[in-house]
Amino acid sequence: MPGVEPDSPKQHPGPWGSSDRPPGEPREKKSLVVVGIDLSAEDRRPSGICILEDKDATTRLLGADAEIVDLVVQSGPQVVAVDAPLTRPIGRKRMDDRGTVHLRACDRALLERKIRFLPITLGGMRKLTERGIRLRKRLERLGFRVIEVYPGGAQDVMGIPRKQRDLEGLREGLERLGIRGISADASDDELDAVTCAWVGRLFLLGQAELLGTRREGLIVMPLPVQIYPEAFLQGVREYWAGRYWHSHEHFEDLWRRSSDPHRSFLKALIQWDAAFIHADRGEWTGVANLLSRVRRYLKQCPEVVFGLSVGELLKTIEAMIRAVEEIRAGKRKKFPWRWKPRLVPEGVDGPVTWRLRRARDDQPPSRART
Repeated sequence: MPGVEPDSPKQHPGPWGSSDRPPGEPREKKSLVVVGIDLSAEDRRPSGICILEDKDATTRLLGADAEIVDLVVQSGPQVVAVDAPLTRPIGRKRMDDRGTVHLRACDRALLERKIRFLPITLGGMRKLTERGIRLRKRLERLGFRVIEVYPGGAQDVMGIPRKQRDLEGLREGLERLGIRGISADASDDELDAVTCAWVGRLFLLGQAELLGTRREGLIVMPLPVQIYPEAFLQGVREYWAGRYWHSHEHFEDLWRRSSDPHRSFLKALIQWDAAFIHADRGEWTGVANLLSRVRRYLKQCPEVVFGLSVGELLKTIEAMIRAVEEIRAGKRKKFPWRWKPRLVPEGVDGPVTWRLRRARDDQPPSRART
């Protein structure tokens, strides 16, 4: 994922699930629930809260940590996105310690992107940091995934105004994203909480980047544009050309350097390439085993990965598995190559034509004898 250092944690795939329904039948949709919190430094001042279920937002203001925790427990979110520093810089055991360390790696990453923010050791930010750390630990003990977000920076990246500059413009910008239910009299803290929740949703959908390190803390930021690693695009191009062995080599190279959900998704594509190679050879037992693995890996993924719809791929897999079972039972003569997915990521121009069966030159390079 862009911006993630090697020691960053895996993304939590969430309870996505996927039914084994026949293609064509409606798939049972499981809602994505995210709680966004625009945390205040002290509980005597209200914090903005947003419960985002899919794209439907409900907002309110709450004070004490206990009230916030109760609401999170009642909502049962897949992730809690908090606008507050959730870790201290390495070298600081307490925020009121006097020292020269003021920035974490994630804060320096924001500076590199020219995103304005208040240093976490400045004035009231110290109290906010300590409260954020306490709240994170309390929620994590209850089993919730908690991430740090920065709504002002996220608004900059998404091209919508911050609350200090244009509150009405912020509300309109959030609505243009497709968020429904924002109250006309929602406060600035509630609108920032909506932004927090939206970034949490992007995180679950694999459309965000993580800045910083696991050891010192991570900030989740939305991707400004859909960015695809070159190895992924090379794998897709080879796939279009029916060069499945070469395609799987590119996907495998990227898989070794990835974390979930991208790791599971790439593993699915690798197995799919292998399945097409076996199908070209007529090795139906191998095809059946490989397609079952593809289905298993895809079910571990969110709805969208690398700009591709996981749900649509699952529908195709189910149909292909049944077709292979019919071939093995003698009820079908040919493999349905016309069902091969096009694999055109969002924002990428696909080919006018693409090869279905395996290309003749799709062979591993010969190895020199030693």
